[in-house]
Order: sequence, then C-alpha cells, then structure tokens
Amino acid sequence: MDVKSNTDKVCIIGAGSSGLAAAKTFHERGIPFDCLEREPDIGGLWNEATGTGVVYDTTYLVSSRKYTGFEDYPLPEEYPIYPSHRETLAYLRAYAANFGILDKIELSTVVERVERAQDGWSVQVAGEERPRFYRALVIANGHHHVPRTPKIPGTFTGEVLHSRDYRSVKQLADKRVVVVGAGNSGCDIVVDATSVAQRIYLSMRRGTYFVPKFMFGRPTDGVINFCEKIPMPRGLRNRLYTLFHKIMVGRNERYGLPEPEHRIMDTHPTMTTVLPQLVAHGRIGVKPDIAEFAGRKVRFTDGSEVEADLVVFATGYEVSIPFLDNDLLFGPDGRPLLYLNVFHPELDDLFAVGLIQANGSIWRLADDQSQLVASYLVALAERHERATWFGALKSQGHETMEQGSYVKTDRHRLEANYYAYRRQLKRHLRRFGPMAKAALKSGRPMAPPSRFAASARPKSFSTRAP
Repeated sequence: MDVKSNTDKVCIIGAGSSGLAAAKTFHERGIPFDCLEREPDIGGLWNEATGTGVVYDTTYLVSSRKYTGFEDYPLPEEYPIYPSHRETLAYLRAYAANFGILDKIELSTVVERVERAQDGWSVQVAGEERPRFYRALVIANGHHHVPRTPKIPGTFTGEVLHSRDYRSVKQLADKRVVVVGAGNSGCDIVVDATSVAQRIYLSMRRGTYFVPKFMFGRPTDGVINFCEKIPMPRGLRNRLYTLFHKIMVGRNERYGLPEPEHRIMDTHPTMTTVLPQLVAHGRIGVKPDIAEFAGRKVRFTDGSEVEADLVVFATGYEVSIPFLDNDLLFGPDGRPLLYLNVFHPELDDLFAVGLIQANGSIWRLADDQSQLVASYLVALAERHERATWFGALKSQGHETMEQGSYVKTDRHRLEANYYAYRRQLKRHLRRFGPMAKAALKSGRPMAPPSRFAASARPKSFSTRAP
C-alpha cells in the first residue's frame, strides 16, 4: 500500500476527555504519537460550539467535582460541587495546557478510513492524497455520534428531535412536549420543559431509580465511594443500596412513577433530585411506551393518548466507529470483543480508550486505561516478560471483564460497575511492576505488533490475518 510515511508513532483518534488522557499519558511515557481531532477545537462532547458537542444550556456533571476530575489534575476547588459544561470545557483546556499536549493535537483533521497495513495501520485523512502509516491505533473518539431512535408505527406531523440536538429551553417554549427516555438527558429535558412548555409528558419503558445528587448533605457519589470501601459481595451490596434508596427517597409509586422491576445496581443510574417532586406536583405527566403516532396524537401502550407539538427522543446512541471495520471491535450482538473494553484479543496494536459506560468518572477510567495501554506498549518495546503475560491475558477477550449484571438493553452494552472495573485496572497496573511507570527509551522503535506478545499465548489461539 502506498502510504505517506513509515513511522513508529501511535495514532490517537479524538481529543475529548479520553483522547486527552491518552495523549497526556503517552507524552509522559515517551511514546511518540499523533492525536487527530476532526473538530476545530478540543473537548469532545463537552464543547457546545462543535459538531461533536452534545451538551445543552443546563448540562451539569452528574458526578461531583471531587470524584470526577483527573486524579493528577483535580477540578479547581473554586468550581461548584457539580460544575457546568462550560466550566468542564475550561478545565479540559487547562488540563491539556498543563501537561503540554495542546501543540500535539492536529485539529480539523478528519479521519475518513482506517485499515490494516503490514505491522500497523493505514490512516486516510480527509484532504491528504496518501494515507499515513502508524505502528498502533488508539480509538478515543467516543460513542455519542449516531442517535438511536426507536421505530414507532404511524406518522407524527409535529416536530421530532433527538436529545443530541437539544440546546436550550427555547426549543420547548409554549409547546406540548413528549420526552421519550428516563436517562440523565431525558430527565434534564423534562425538568427544563416544566418551566416553559404548555404541557410535558415523560414516556418510560420501565421503572427506574431516580437518585438525588445529595444524601445527608453530601454529594451522593461521595457517600457511595465511602460505602464501596467496605468489602461485601456484589449481591448483598445491591440489596443494601436498593433498600437504602427506598428509605432515603421512597417508593416510586408514591410520586406517581412506575416501580422498577430490578435492583438499583442493575441499570445505569439516573441522577436527578427534583423530577419525582415535579411528578408529584402534577407538572409532569408519566406515560408508558409509545404505541403509535397518528398526526399530532401520541398513543401509548396503556391505551391513553395525548396531543403533542414536539417529541424528543432521549434514547441514547448506536455504538459505532465510523472509520473502522466494526467487526474488529464488536460481536454480532453489538457488545465489545475487547478485553476490558480496551485491548483487542488478537491484535497487539489496536486499543480503545473511553469505550465504556459506568457509574463514576469516565475521565479517571480513561486515564487508567491509557496507563495500561502505555505499560503494554513499553513492555512490548522492551521485550519484557510482562508483555508476554498480558498478551496471553488479553487474548481471553471481553468475557473476563468484571462488568456486573445489568438489565439486557442496548443502553448497557458498554456498561461496567465503576468500582469493580477500576479495581481490575489497578490490579493489572500493579502486576506490570516497573513497566507501569517506565518510559519508552529514546530512539527505541516500537515492537512490531502481533509478534512478541503472541508467542506466550495458548497454542489453541490463532491470530487472524491482517
């Protein structure tokens, strides 16, 4: 293949929070890289001025300042306990500047296609005649690009919007609004609508737990972080958290909301303090799934119907990487094939950072993931025995990940319990020993992928041809 250059660099795709974590780590560890960002600015989904941004006027962190920021660069103490998206973007800019990686990010650089090449990857950038060659690939472009919208019979003649395109309460003003989905975005939009809409309805497929942002006057994640330090089986912890929620918040039915049919740790949490109260005040009508559309009428599975001007689908995103053969990353059910959602089981030069959902700081997970990727790359270059150990370990694929039991929905394809998953990452980093902090020696080329580490794998394992 005619490529632009032959290089030992790693290609990091994306300069949101995950891409910045990977770039910072590689910079510190002496691993040469290019970080390619399609937008004219960094920040990913936190940057409202770009096409990647999915934030709206009232977007705030759902985890608190203390437990969200990168551990080696905490969020400023002068920030509120739950910072806004604008404060979050300012923080990410300061993070990149602090670690000296801003000038290593190529902005407005659109990756059109990535393909296997001998001992690496061919990366076609828009506007460049020939593809670039990279020794390894880190996918860090996120998974909030392709809106997921359910297929509903009939035709709705009003306005239809996905939460990805919601920006301001002005879009809801003086309208009869139906919001579909009770996740964090859906609940934010419903609460916003109560101040400006004629009438607002929340369509819920199933009952969910609405978790307040404060308990005992403290941020809820701080309380959970304390409880997670107490050793106990997951099943017992799940029962205790469920009971604790019922004591602190009460049963959903008392507010006029459907009861969950699962325990609290079996779904991704929805953080909202005021929504149950607004339902109890009659300011939000609660409905089941939509059965069909008929002009301006929205009919629900319980036989009721309402007139609406706007339907907002807060129904999440399809998990898709647009520039790469997705069969390399996902199985037929759409769930990752990757070990820890990071490492390809067969290829030693393909990684994902931030391809996960969890009930905690994704930034900290992305940093841990990046540290683990860097440790493996350095161990490969050094021909260290830790590379053979980890190469055999990651060949097990996704099944050995400490994920937790979640309701089987599209929403939970990337889900993991933050605390169990992070403990697993930390254990691996400790087992890398000195390689967990070692930098790539100056001038030492990256090891040709799928050669050294593969030698330690079980004989029954075979590497797929590029």
